[in-house]
Order: sequence, then structure tokens, then C-alpha cells
Amino acid sequence: MKPQLLKISNPADYSFNLFVQECPFFPTPWHYHPEYEIVLILESTGKKFVGSSITDYGPGDLCMIGSYLPHYYRNDEEFYVKDSGLKARSLVIHFLEDFLGDKFLEVPESQAIKALLERSKRGLSFGEKTVQKVEPKFKNLPNLKGMSRLLEMISILTILAESEDKQDLTTNPISLRNEVDSARMNKVFEHVMQKYQEEIQLSDVAELANMSESAFSRYFKKRTRRTFSQFLAEIRIEHACKLLMADKMSVAEISFESGFNNLSNFNRQFKAIKKITPLTYRTKFLE
Repeated sequence: MKPQLLKISNPADYSFNLFVQECPFFPTPWHYHPEYEIVLILESTGKKFVGSSITDYGPGDLCMIGSYLPHYYRNDEEFYVKDSGLKARSLVIHFLEDFLGDKFLEVPESQAIKALLERSKRGLSFGEKTVQKVEPKFKNLPNLKGMSRLLEMISILTILAESEDKQDLTTNPISLRNEVDSARMNKVFEHVMQKYQEEIQLSDVAELANMSESAFSRYFKKRTRRTFSQFLAEIRIEHACKLLMADKMSVAEISFESGFNNLSNFNRQFKAIKKITPLTYRTKFLE
């Protein structure tokens, strides 16, 4: 999956970009940019793809995405239904590494923030304690101007740097090349997200990419660090986790609803990815 390079413009009177995104669903494709990004989800649910990771998101999800790290927020299918009345809302900050000046990260007081920026190149997810500290500051940023806004931004970065409940989203950041084949792989990506509950053949996605099966398999693994079948299994397991948490269907029903053709294969794949069985996952969540 080759992401698109997104060009972001900073307002002339500010050193970083801040905006509220509100739309029926998040429209940006799988992309990357030189700016660092902090995203706080206010409304909507779906899956976020950061580097080689795939995780669910919902209101209160806080993520930091490093420079040139590809990412994509895809809403759940109901958000794409015409006139659904649903909204996707988020607060987003974009900033360059030197937005505070060339030497800012070299001073002793900035070393924690410097380490944060470096670690964010793997993608970072933050827990509830950090979200509680950051959310009111994040929401207050649009009301501030001048130096007050800049100081609040530094305060947010400091909280994120000192957070004890942050987690890496991926261990191996994806290395990027060019944009030549972005349209090709976005077709494959969209196909998988729309059809993962059904049977998907490697030949089908290879044809979408206009490649042979063997060439596509090599191409996909080189860019995502997993085989296509592993990627598809992860998408299906994440969907299954959501159904398990809802506690309205049996494990057998969930396995077929998630695109697996038999229960034993579902149990095997689930344990391989989540390290526990589906029943144990459900029990731990309900507890």
C-alpha cells in the first residue's frame, strides 16, 4: 500500500497548524507528510492504520504520528451510508520538527520532547490518564492566540513526553519511496475494507493492482512487512474483537460474520494475533 504525500499549509500567523475536522466520514486516504501529527477523536468510530499497525478508534482516542509515517483513519461502514446523520469529528495538530526554531530541541529542557518526537516515528497511542490531562488543553487551543497558544502547545507536548501510559503502535516504521503507485494500492486497500467479511482471493487483489500474484505478494510484503493473508486476518480479527465486546453473538456466529470460513481457523488466527482465545478475550473485557 503506497501512501500519498499530503501537502499541509500552516497559517501565516502561527507556527503550527490546528483545525477541527467535521464531516460525515474522514475523507483523507492513506497518506504521509513531513509534519508531525497529533489527533484527538471527538466523535465517530472505525479503524486507524498507522505504519504497519491496525487498531480500533473511538471518541477519546489520542494518537501521535511521526514525520513521514503513513496513516489512515477509516470510519465504520455505517458512516458511508448516504444521509446517515452520523458525524466524524476530530481535533488535529500538525507541526514541523523545527516549528520552535532550529536550536529548541538542543537545549537541556527540551530533551524529553525531542525523545517524544523520535519515538512518534513508530506511532504512539495514549491511555485514559493522559487523555484526561490533554483533552481540555487541546479543546482550548482554538480559543487562544499568540504566545498563549504557543505555550499551551508546549504544555501539551510536555504532557505527552512525560506520559507513562503511551504505547508504540508499530515496531518497524515503514520506509517510503515515491507516489507512483499510490492509486494502484489504494484500490486494493478500499477493496479489502469493503469486502473483508466475504471471501477474498489473492488473484482478485493482484488483478486490481495490475500485477501477477507472485509480484503482488512480494510488493505488498515489502511495503507492509506482512503477507497479504496476514493483513486480511488482522482486519477480520479487529472486527471480531468489536463483536466480542458487544456480547450479542456466539463465537461461532462472530467467526462467520468476520469473514472466516470455519470456527477452528478463526480460533487459531485469533490466538496467533491476540495471544488469547476469543472466549478469554470476551471474558476479560466483560470483567
